[in-house]
Amino acid sequence: MVKRKLDEALIYFNPLNQSDFQDVSYRNDPASIGANAVINMAVKPITAADKFELVVVFVPRWGCSTSGQETIHIQSIREEIYQLKKVSSNLRIADFGNLKTGKTQEETLFIVQEVCTLLFHLNINVIIFGESQSLTIAAMRSLKEFENNINIAHIDSRIDLSVDNDISSPEFYLNDIIEKELSHLYNISCIGYQSYFVDQKQLNRLSELYFENYRLGLVRENLETAEPLLRDADLISFDMSAIKTADAPGVQKSSPNGFFSDEACRLTRYAGISDRVKCLGIYGFNLDCDNNSQTSRLMAQMVWYYFEGFINRKHEYPSSSLDDCIKYVVEIDEIEIPIVFYKSNKTQRWWLEICNLPHSDEKKESIVVSCTETDYFRACNNEIPDKWWINFKKIR
Repeated sequence: MVKRKLDEALIYFNPLNQSDFQDVSYRNDPASIGANAVINMAVKPITAADKFELVVVFVPRWGCSTSGQETIHIQSIREEIYQLKKVSSNLRIADFGNLKTGKTQEETLFIVQEVCTLLFHLNINVIIFGESQSLTIAAMRSLKEFENNINIAHIDSRIDLSVDNDISSPEFYLNDIIEKELSHLYNISCIGYQSYFVDQKQLNRLSELYFENYRLGLVRENLETAEPLLRDADLISFDMSAIKTADAPGVQKSSPNGFFSDEACRLTRYAGISDRVKCLGIYGFNLDCDNNSQTSRLMAQMVWYYFEGFINRKHEYPSSSLDDCIKYVVEIDEIEIPIVFYKSNKTQRWWLEICNLPHSDEKKESIVVSCTETDYFRACNNEIPDKWWINFKKIR
């Protein structure tokens, strides 16, 4: 089965040639990622005998050739990744080459969906580089074959949700997911949005669906606010416009404000260390306006931190039980049921259990979501944490 699914996935890629590389210095460095990666080369294709845990997927713009400037952009990201030092000798990374895109967006989404589905069947983690954040739709369609109650983390300076009639644009990919995949969706967390780019109607729509949103200033004030959101995510869509222009000039929708480069790397490390994340997508770049390959280098370093997080996964809840946690039960005056917290003895991370009301007719009796220690302290001060409220409303 492994060979068949791997061969099916590789059909969708153009293997690499030696002539594609401008910088081959990584070959002389045995400690580099490139020297240790499993690379789908025309002279030596990937086979089922190759072992790897992550696949990096490079998606050219649909409807255009994989030659010329488009390939140069993709290749610059690839070569920056290859030149970085390997995270661990135990981590095997594969590069399938450049995806054969379709003539239209929908054809390309179908191809990406097929590739992700085949790789998820093999329990392989996927990292996607593509210009359009609408590729998140394809990853979502793949995930719903394996999961219900899917969580998406949307890291962007904007919220890609239209509240008007124009929902056909790739710019509003969240509409497609909400309208067509809502039965498989539990939460969308919009992280780092900048208020002057966001209509209040968009925030109202998210609130109606009990989805979460966090302004840039709130997250930057304490970056650990984002960690539970990424720990609970199955799929992460990271638009490079969330990073300030000074740190990432080669983006489609640049802004003088945004995350700093080191904060972006911390966010992708949080994503990597999450036991749930199956796919990270990095989108929204436009390397025509990059300065000295600064954006390519940043994207390479962001994915390096994802690798580092991945190799340090702790395989805690929901992969295992909560037996290795300290349980805290907090009574709050305003509600008739206690709020239950769990703190891991292994990592000191926190979870929150939301129980339904006694004798409720609802099917879901309780759920467990990630939270912060601050949520626990708020409950101890007789305040209902926002995380508890929004999830309680969902199961009600």
